[in-house]
Amino acid sequence: MALSFLGLFFRFKHLNKMTPADKEWLSKAKQMVDGDDHNMPEQGKYNGGQKVMFWALAVCMLLMTVSGIFIWRAWFGFDITLVRMGAVVHAAAGAVMIGLIMVHVYAAIWVKGTIRAMWYGTVTRAWAKQHHRGWYRQVTGK
Repeated sequence: MALSFLGLFFRFKHLNKMTPADKEWLSKAKQMVDGDDHNMPEQGKYNGGQKVMFWALAVCMLLMTVSGIFIWRAWFGFDITLVRMGAVVHAAAGAVMIGLIMVHVYAAIWVKGTIRAMWYGTVTRAWAKQHHRGWYRQVTGK
């Protein structure tokens, strides 16, 4: 799992760098949740919420990988205190990841058209223009 995520991390990290527009988007996220997405700042391919999700999952995956090594007793003989701490960190990071995935699924259901994007990897022009105007302009040249 960690190796697969590492490949995805290096593939998408450049698209997930936080910008001032992302911080502004995050400050207005409540408006988005309330259904008013017309005043949201222009976003690229990923919005501020998606970028926070990416980085939170990356940190959790790192924590799970390192703590997993600590609790892998068949190969490593760490002190029992370190093994116990590793088990707690591993479980906590896993629980946070599960929570993040639940939020991700909920957000996908909440924003009409997002399921299609996740299922097929495509969105309509209208959806892209509404939700990710910067990316739309970059792709279409308009």
